[in-house]
Amino acid sequence: MKRTILFILTFAAVMMSVVSSGCDNKDNKSDDGVQSSVVQKSSEPSEDVVSDISVAESKPEITKAQLNDLDSFISSYKDVPEFTFKAENINAKEIADGKSIMLIPDNSNYTFTSLVCDQFKTAAKTVGFSKTVCNKSDGTTSFYSESLNGAIGNSDIVLMYGDINKDGLATDIERTQANGVRVMSVGNMGRNENDHYVDYTMPIDYNLAGKLLADWSIVKNSGKVNALVINNSDSTLSTSIYRGFADEFKKYVTSGYCTVVSGSSLEIQNGLSVKIKQSIDKDPNLNYVVVLDEAMINDAVSGVEQSGKDIKVISTGGGVSAFEAAENGSIEMLVAQSYEWTAYAMVDYALRILNRSELPSDLEVPVRVITKESIKNELEETIYEVDGFHEICFGSNFLTGYTGLWNL
Repeated sequence: MKRTILFILTFAAVMMSVVSSGCDNKDNKSDDGVQSSVVQKSSEPSEDVVSDISVAESKPEITKAQLNDLDSFISSYKDVPEFTFKAENINAKEIADGKSIMLIPDNSNYTFTSLVCDQFKTAAKTVGFSKTVCNKSDGTTSFYSESLNGAIGNSDIVLMYGDINKDGLATDIERTQANGVRVMSVGNMGRNENDHYVDYTMPIDYNLAGKLLADWSIVKNSGKVNALVINNSDSTLSTSIYRGFADEFKKYVTSGYCTVVSGSSLEIQNGLSVKIKQSIDKDPNLNYVVVLDEAMINDAVSGVEQSGKDIKVISTGGGVSAFEAAENGSIEMLVAQSYEWTAYAMVDYALRILNRSELPSDLEVPVRVITKESIKNELEETIYEVDGFHEICFGSNFLTGYTGLWNL
């Protein structure tokens, strides 16, 4: 089965930037014990935590036992993930009957976003929403504003997916909420992080992706890591992924440093390879380039190639470019995300909000550690018919898992 055919089938059939979505806002409950929403309002940007890291030379070297533990932790994410999400069963069709749901994507030009939208519509149709809306987004504030205002009288709940800056939309969000429409944020903040202005922030542990990126480089270099991190300065998802990376880096790296190069979304569109190469040229000791946003993978790889240096690239991502880069070996490791699993989790969370059910603190949307070798092995060992590599990578047990929880 040819790789290119698998990708075409996968992504035609049916999509960081951890990679960040938070948790439902605290433990606020009404008198009947049902969790209620809290609208978080703030015009102040969150604290910038994406900064350089240095490690003291006097720090004790990492032990063999610690390296083995980190290696075992990485290995636990190398197989097809199991569906382990635990929550109360709900009658999804009864909840969705007569109700409408809308997804406002950050930018349909992002492959992962586009694929999430496709699978969101599939999942919403499966549970029986009377109307499902997910229009193609051009990534502009005017599109988000128009969509929010269009939700009034036409949707019961709106999901704002990805890196949508809420500050310029405060009035639109508040107007939508005032008309009885619940507003939920997803795909831009990590677990235990709450987006502002919205009623709910969906809890996915995007910090985990950053942790796995750090652990990989630490194990490969026995705790001596000199890393260049490529960050999307406009992405709160990148910030969440970096938090996980930084925490692990500070904890286990015994000798080394992390330098951060940030690019805006506009810079990413225009290309960052020159900027990345310049950073690489300034540092003769780099051994890893760490990419926090899939949209920057090609520029990172190009920057390394232009430098002529033997530096490994690792990244997060779940779209076509990410899987192709892992398959052809231009990146050493990919912390892969599932657009399909993410979409079903989004619908599940929305159903529980509409049903006033107890909301889970973690939706357990998994990631998987992918390499060129693991892709080759998966493709060679797969003897059953599949739609494409995404299904090989993440399986389909989450589909039966969710349909079981939804009493379908």
